[in-house]
Amino acid sequence: MNKGANLIENPTQDEKHNNFKGMIWGLIKKGRIFEKLVLHPTVLEISRKLLGENAGVSSLSANTVLPGTTKPQTPHLDYPYYRSFYPTEKKHREPMMAPLMAIQFVTLLTNFSKDNGGTAMRPNSHKNPVYPDDEEDFFKNAVQVIGKAGDIAIFAGSLQHCAMPNKSKMFRSGVLLHMSPSYVRPFENIPDSVDEKFKKRASPDLKKVLGLDNPYPKIKA
Repeated sequence: MNKGANLIENPTQDEKHNNFKGMIWGLIKKGRIFEKLVLHPTVLEISRKLLGENAGVSSLSANTVLPGTTKPQTPHLDYPYYRSFYPTEKKHREPMMAPLMAIQFVTLLTNFSKDNGGTAMRPNSHKNPVYPDDEEDFFKNAVQVIGKAGDIAIFAGSLQHCAMPNKSKMFRSGVLLHMSPSYVRPFENIPDSVDEKFKKRASPDLKKVLGLDNPYPKIKA
């Protein structure tokens, strides 16, 4: 398994969750089944209604919590990615974080329960987004996702959440599809991560949702 330990060296507080040992990145290159996932009609309908007709994939990854994992993932937001992208002063930063700019689709590959590391979420935290710096307060107010394999959890990227410890004897795993509007810079650089063979066989719909034919930014004479 790709432990993700070297994804980001010397991570900031907002980057720490990306180094969680169960993370696997770049799934779009790991099998055509993932292409079907990003083109699922329900995913596209929800994304385009809430984020715009040209909404596309910001990131496609997986998170597996192995048995015996004793520490939770660092509580975080999936968007805005990092507070360094925003004004330093909270009075200016937090109003800019309020609009919905990302949706996370979590496809449960296994059952999710309180014992096996089901994702913890703080209800309604997306309504006035702030970073979950007070972890004690986050865990005090969080609830866990409980569901069956094949279920999908859908939530705003600005909802505070994290993977939890796995106290069971089996792993728990889910695929994380992060969708954002076309005007938001995606988390993963998918166009440069796939080869020309992939691009040539990609359908118009796949090119659109992956941003492969996005003409911007342009060089202006």
